[in-house]
Amino acid sequence: MGCRTGFYLILSGDYKSKDIVDLLIEMYKFIANFEGDVPGAAARDCGNYLDMNLPMAKYIANKFLNEVLLNVNEKNLNYPEN
Repeated sequence: MGCRTGFYLILSGDYKSKDIVDLLIEMYKFIANFEGDVPGAAARDCGNYLDMNLPMAKYIANKFLNEVLLNVNEKNLNYPEN
């Protein structure tokens, strides 16, 4: 499975969406505030290493954090019924 297939959060147990909001907030804060070298951002580690853009990743993480995660409501926690 390549890195462009997405990112996965695997949990064991019976969780509702709202149960993991704090975990997601912590994760997105980590990304938004990350400093240093991006893990795997070298030719020997990743065939698409030139696509890695830390400033843009931080921008998008901060945007999602502020626009969605810090303002979570039922619409964000459940798939639509129809």
